[in-house]
Amino acid sequence: MNRIFELALGLVNSKSGLFLVDEVENGVHYSAQEQLWRFIFEAASQLGVQVFATTHSWDCIAAFQKAASSHPEDGMLISLAQTDGDIKATVFNEGDLEIITRESIEVR
Repeated sequence: MNRIFELALGLVNSKSGLFLVDEVENGVHYSAQEQLWRFIFEAASQLGVQVFATTHSWDCIAAFQKAASSHPEDGMLISLAQTDGDIKATVFNEGDLEIITRESIEVR
């Protein structure tokens, strides 16, 4: 509950701005992560907040995809990888995420 309250306060304090969250799933049971993402999508939409969240958790990515299916134009996953000293960003939209999670394609 503390983590969810912390995230809610962060969203409210970021009204009309940016909210950066490292390891968003920390302290949240995997079975509640989809509900957490739904809350983040709704609150961010109502408050005009752009959310950037990091994770290494496959459960968190799968929960994000399920929640993002209700907000297809609002959610995307950006995977960063270092190649030959350069950092390359690959953007996956909600449709891509559906395939990635269904087929268990590694994007972390």
